[in-house]
Amino acid sequence: MAQEGLSPNSDWILIEKEENDFEEIETNFDNPQKNFEEEKEKTVNLKRKYNFLENELKEMDKKIQKINSDHKNEIEEIKQNFQKLIEENNKQLNAENNGKINYLQGEIKKTDDLFKNKFDDLIKLNNLTSNKCVVVSLEF
Repeated sequence: MAQEGLSPNSDWILIEKEENDFEEIETNFDNPQKNFEEEKEKTVNLKRKYNFLENELKEMDKKIQKINSDHKNEIEEIKQNFQKLIEENNKQLNAENNGKINYLQGEIKKTDDLFKNKFDDLIKLNNLTSNKCVVVSLEF
């Protein structure tokens, strides 16, 4: 009887052991499958994030290019305006200088004419005094 009692129990023990082994195999099979599915889902999510970030980066790059273009245009406009201001300032300074030069040339001409008149007067005076001197010296 001891053998008879062991035999049915040992069969049940073997069946339970096989069930446990089967469950373990099933679990071990399911775990990699679950892990694979989880990793696959993570990969899909990472690809979505990557694509999203890549699109964001492209948009930011476009914005930066536009800003650079706008600044480049603004800088060019500022350069042109500055050049115009320099040219206008030069024209104004040249006009002022030309006015001063013309004024000074007029003053020089007046002074020169006055000098010529005074010099002519001196020559006349010299001629008169020379003649009078000669006359005076002849009378003695």
